Amino acid sequence: MSQPPDQSTGRYSLEIVEEITGVASQTILHYQEHGLVHPAGDGEDFGDDAIHTLRRIEHIRQACEANLAGVKLILGLLERVDRLEIALRERR
Repeated sequence: MSQPPDQSTGRYSLEIVEEITGVASQTILHYQEHGLVHPAGDGEDFGDDAIHTLRRIEHIRQACEANLAGVKLILGLLERVDRLEIALRERR
C-alpha cells in the first residue's frame, strides 16, 4: 500500500504512540514492517495519520476478528473508499 501524503500536525515517538493508541510498540513495528503504518517524513517519529491508521487497524482486528492479511485487505478498501469520497466531494 502506498503511503498517503503527510498531513500530520504532530510528531510522536514510538513510546508516545504506544501510550496514545494502546498498541504495543512491537505490534506497531510489526505493522510498519508490513507497510500498514509509516513514520512521518524520513524520521522515526509517527504523525497523526499513523495514529489514525493504528486505531483503524485495531478496530478492524477487534470488530472483524481479522488476521494480518484480512486487515491489509480491509484497510486497503477503506482507504480506497476514503479517496473516492474525497474525489466525489471535489466534483460538487
